[in-house]
Amino acid sequence: MLGKYLKLSDMKHSKVITEEFKIKGMICSRCLKVLNTELKATGAEILEITLGKIEIRFNPEKISHALIEKIIQENEFEILWDKQSVLAEQTKRWIITYLWNTEQQENLSNYLTKRSAKSYDVLSKNFSKTYGKTIERYCILLKIERVKELIENEELNFTEITYLMGYQNLSALSRQFKRETGMTLKEYKNLGISQRIPIDKL
Repeated sequence: MLGKYLKLSDMKHSKVITEEFKIKGMICSRCLKVLNTELKATGAEILEITLGKIEIRFNPEKISHALIEKIIQENEFEILWDKQSVLAEQTKRWIITYLWNTEQQENLSNYLTKRSAKSYDVLSKNFSKTYGKTIERYCILLKIERVKELIENEELNFTEITYLMGYQNLSALSRQFKRETGMTLKEYKNLGISQRIPIDKL
């Protein structure tokens, strides 16, 4: 069975069900657009679609579970079944929100524990077990991609990017950027082309 039945109603002669799916890898707006478009094309009604979750209403006599699963898998996503995987994927989204939408004044570990009601140790061990990398390593990879984005936007200078991204000084950012990309900040800026990795691929 794909997902958990949440509602069941008889609409005239059609059996219509509503199901919610937790999705691994759906952590950006592009992901939302792709799945929204392809699932709608089957005739399913999208009740809610947010990062990591889709709720749809459909007639199983016309739209099979196999078709829904195929669409999700062909777009390089995966349905999450167990609580540990769901928590790890949610942790990813919290980290992304922290780096993209906050001023990072609060410690990341505090930020995560406030949102999960679980200790940072639990979140960290679960994340590492699920993805094979630590939260700290994942955070570094995301920071580098965020720095690339800010450089390409050309709205902030290197010093402003440094403090926005929570580095103590420009030298710290420069060293980490060179270590991860093989280029200096200036060399990346002068490329003139984007070499960003989509965050759903990290």
